[in-house]
Amino acid sequence: MIDGKRIHGLDALRAVAMLLGILLHATIAYRVENAFYWVHDNGYNNISFDFVYFFIHSFRMPLFFLIAGFFCRFLYNRKSEKKFIKNRWTRVGLPFIAGVILIVPLTMFPFRVYEAVFKSHLPWNEAYRKSFYQMFGRNGLAHLWFLYDLMMFYAVVIVLKRACRFSPVAAFFKKFSNWWNKQNLNNIYWILIFSISIFLILIKETRLFILADTSVIPEHISYLFFYGYFFTTGWLFHKRTDVFQILIKNYLKLLIPGVLICIGLFYIEAAERLNNNLSIYFTGKFLAGLVIVLFTLGFIGFFLRFFYKENKTWRYISDASYWAYLIHMGFVTAIQLYFIDSNMPGILRFCFSFIIPLLISFATYHWFVRYTFIGNMLHGKREKQIIDNQSNMRN
Repeated sequence: MIDGKRIHGLDALRAVAMLLGILLHATIAYRVENAFYWVHDNGYNNISFDFVYFFIHSFRMPLFFLIAGFFCRFLYNRKSEKKFIKNRWTRVGLPFIAGVILIVPLTMFPFRVYEAVFKSHLPWNEAYRKSFYQMFGRNGLAHLWFLYDLMMFYAVVIVLKRACRFSPVAAFFKKFSNWWNKQNLNNIYWILIFSISIFLILIKETRLFILADTSVIPEHISYLFFYGYFFTTGWLFHKRTDVFQILIKNYLKLLIPGVLICIGLFYIEAAERLNNNLSIYFTGKFLAGLVIVLFTLGFIGFFLRFFYKENKTWRYISDASYWAYLIHMGFVTAIQLYFIDSNMPGILRFCFSFIIPLLISFATYHWFVRYTFIGNMLHGKREKQIIDNQSNMRN
């Protein structure tokens, strides 16, 4: 499972989590529910897209932050603090800053055009001109908010690690570490413990699952607690890698009830029953916490079970997925905007809004990013081997 410096199952899972983000964004325009923050195509809506969005959103980012916390401890223990900071600054900090300056304004352009044409009812030419000037204003963090949160979590890690130089703090964390190492994680009550903790964070949220906070100054502190909780859980899992064998053994016992509960929760939210009854509200919130835990742990077990060997294709996808997620959103929304009021069959609108950005992302990565300074920044240096690459693409 742990092969040298890489855990291949978690690498593959992290890549899938990134790519699922593209799929999730491709569904939003075609949901029955009109998302105020996104392009909405009134010409084609289907409840199945609402469910796909609901399903992916229930676990994708908690899973991502748990994996991030796991690798954070892995890197921190493997490197000195100085090298850890340099590594995270290169892999996360610089892409975030470059993305906010270069990617986010272009990403927001089709959103601005949509608002100008379909909400403010401006002519297209005027909408383009107005949206162009708005690109140079405040655009928020858009889909790069997760990098911002990661940097905050890394900063907390460094502060706490330095605080451990003081004896009382070190004694507290040592006592907690000893307690954690003695726990029998095979007991089912740990599922409930994790779920109740999430339930307490979700309790005041209006929706079943937490959304994203794209503001530079966070407007939803509960979001930071939520994602920080999974980041911390990932850190703790690195101390107890025996949990992986438990998850590998029980992944079906986690995923099957997770799917069934998710279907029930989707019905509750789609039927707008969450706020009709206090008992339904609290039950729904608890089950939301439970399904997040079941999916998060279940998918880790699944990927560790079936993707434990090194695979060059998946290694390539893992490398490319970061770049694909960074640049995809503007293409997705531009295609969705282009197809509004068109004669294109509805299902093809969705397919094109997912597949075309994916192809553009992977093509630009392969030809313009992988072996350049951008690729070095995103995932480290890769040696160019034309024959091997061609062989890998055929396999």
